Amino acid sequence: MSIVLVYYRGAQDLRDCIASVLDQDWPDLELVLVDNDSPAGLPPVDDLLSQALHLRSSKVTVLLDRNEGFAGGANAGAAVARGEYIFFLNPDTELQAGCISALVSAEADIATARLLLASDPGLIDNCGHGLFPDGLNWCRGRGQVAAGRFLQSEDVLLFSGAAVLFTRKALARTGGFDPSYFAYGEDADLSLRAARLGLRCRYVADACVHHKVGGSFGRLALRKVLLVERNRSRVAVTHLPWSWLLTSPWWTLRRHLALGKGAATGRGLAASWPTWQRPLLPVVVLGAHVASLWDLPGNLRRRKALGGGMSPHLLHPARVGVEEVVGRAKVGRPEATLPQ
Repeated sequence: MSIVLVYYRGAQDLRDCIASVLDQDWPDLELVLVDNDSPAGLPPVDDLLSQALHLRSSKVTVLLDRNEGFAGGANAGAAVARGEYIFFLNPDTELQAGCISALVSAEADIATARLLLASDPGLIDNCGHGLFPDGLNWCRGRGQVAAGRFLQSEDVLLFSGAAVLFTRKALARTGGFDPSYFAYGEDADLSLRAARLGLRCRYVADACVHHKVGGSFGRLALRKVLLVERNRSRVAVTHLPWSWLLTSPWWTLRRHLALGKGAATGRGLAASWPTWQRPLLPVVVLGAHVASLWDLPGNLRRRKALGGGMSPHLLHPARVGVEEVVGRAKVGRPEATLPQ
């Protein structure tokens, strides 16, 4: 079992994450730490491993000379990982008891965990992802009360990159994450490429993880908005059928209007930004759309290489509507409205 952790910042988060990994009921772990050209370098963690010698844990460190984002960092970690299973894990997560065993027991090509908000574990972060008709992957259940919801394991179309386990064979078939995404949306792209190959992705309700959200970029980073919107368009052009793609601008407009309405009433994600930053949000979103137009030829080439858009029949079970966007915009927590 190889655990791949891509690190950029948040030293204590990383240590807490590793401690939770070493506390799992799994006897043989390989820890692959990828330093994504972090400003202060990797924090010391060898003392944690020395306390867990009974687990026969080993550590591999990969030092990158530039920040390659989550996608590039995850690929670099996977390239040196030796385990039969490769578990990609965000460093701002903490595994709960039995998480790894539950994921492996699912016997799926890909297994995604039940993520709860670390700031309030009574609320869901995500239970896999849904897909909005404009290509945005939408966290299933985020902000909802966890009790009584998503308690049954099931096959899903899209996993969450914050905590996802691959068999080595399945990951090799997909070719890994697309590094051009840098961060955000790369998990949606890989999920859909895996689905095209007929790989099975399973949401495992018993595999519980606490997630702090925004450990690298922060919850309210304007750069995050830019990447989410640009990469959402990349997913749409690469994977959506023409019947969805041609109407996606309308769905994007409806989504922005729904979130904007929430901001106008002092609720939702946009209202969470500092007052001086709020006027910049439309500018950043517009910049993302301009970047999407610039990327259009390359995205169309990706689409052609994959054989065109996916079947609406395959995508439909994961589709979420504007009603869910509106409902989430009414939740008064910033975490509840973050798309990823």
